[in-house]
Amino acid sequence: MKRHVSNRLSLFFQVIAAFTLVTAYNMLALGGLNTVPLALGLTEDDDLNKELKVSLSNLNKNFQKLTDVEKAVGTQGEAVKGLTTGLAEVQKTLVDLRKSGLDSYMGPRVREPGKVTDSCAKWLAGQFILHCEKSGKLESLSSIPEQRSALSAIARQVLGLEAKAAVTTGDIPLPVQYSSEIKELISEFGVVRRKMAPYPIGMGTAKPPRFGTRPAFGSIAMSAAFAEKNPMIDFASLDAHKIGGLVRLPREIDEQSIVPIGQYLARYGATEFARAEDTWGFLADGTATYENVAGIVKTARTNAKTVVLAAGKTKPSDSTLADFRLLRTKVNKAALSGTRSAYYLDTTWEAFLPSFRTDAEPLVYQRLPDGSAILDGYPIVWTDVLTPYGTAAAADQPLAVFGALDFWWFGQHGSPRIDTSEHVFFANDQLAVRFIEEIDFDYAAVDATAALITAAA
Repeated sequence: MKRHVSNRLSLFFQVIAAFTLVTAYNMLALGGLNTVPLALGLTEDDDLNKELKVSLSNLNKNFQKLTDVEKAVGTQGEAVKGLTTGLAEVQKTLVDLRKSGLDSYMGPRVREPGKVTDSCAKWLAGQFILHCEKSGKLESLSSIPEQRSALSAIARQVLGLEAKAAVTTGDIPLPVQYSSEIKELISEFGVVRRKMAPYPIGMGTAKPPRFGTRPAFGSIAMSAAFAEKNPMIDFASLDAHKIGGLVRLPREIDEQSIVPIGQYLARYGATEFARAEDTWGFLADGTATYENVAGIVKTARTNAKTVVLAAGKTKPSDSTLADFRLLRTKVNKAALSGTRSAYYLDTTWEAFLPSFRTDAEPLVYQRLPDGSAILDGYPIVWTDVLTPYGTAAAADQPLAVFGALDFWWFGQHGSPRIDTSEHVFFANDQLAVRFIEEIDFDYAAVDATAALITAAA
């Protein structure tokens, strides 16, 4: 039995070989070789012949199916190639849209008070993380390799970077919409940016207008000549003065804290910007310490727009309601509007001002539920740069300012800039973020504000 099967297999393979030879020979004949076509001769066994014919027929059908499959695969291959190309184009478009999103933020911005939006926070944190990676300091943020990889991936996704490359702060400027968020946050924490009139500083010195002598109109006799009335206009001077500082970040963060890290950067930077702006705006004394900039109090001293407590009254607690009321006589009448003028005081005065109430004037001071307050009909704007309330001597110090700060110019060159460095705290193996802005102040009307000052002795 085994021998019979073996003979059949041997015969079958011989037939296949013969069939291959005949096919090749006949193809040569078709190609131009002058030969007589060959035919395949089978065995004398009719059953075996039938079996071989059936096998060869099936083999031919299988070859035909293989040809059809090959054609189909070729057609589908073109479709797959086209689909792959389309996906690549879509991916490139998405990357381009993500990059363009840094310059034109699409969609409404919902910013909570005292915070920037999550997208702005992610951007700030992403820039910081990529700088750490570039500087080889990413392990300073996280000691777990998986978290470092996740942080890097998230940062690149936020900033729209396709591949790992050298990243510097100059490669990714602070987008316009995020700059405005930082400015809004500074305004919430500070006073002068929120109350003064903004003015852009370009190259060199900006010259916004300043009010001068008003042209006085009067009666004119019939057929008399009109006297020329020329308004006197002066110009303020705004130069860019650089202020800023460094912020150290906590060492350990994970990928879930990328938004809090961005919020930390934004809030810390905005708070310090606001404090510096208010200090310069109110207290700049025209010396080299403030690069010869004169703030509100210095301008009031120079132009006799001050109320000084009587001799010997050097303590903030020596001030009276009459002193605060007298302060209003030092400003222009236009600044007495209750919608634009206010008292500016340190927050510690909140404990002393209720003592101004009397039976005759029980509402002279009012503390409102939202934390704001009103003194003698004018709102109080709390600031932390003027002299705090106390019973100790504080000679020749500004206690309060009254007036309309929108008659002051707040000049700014460009937008706040944020840079990172791993070198400044190299000895401590720490990272730093640097915040810088360029600002200046000058008045549009010299009598727009006045200051209350303690006695010199």
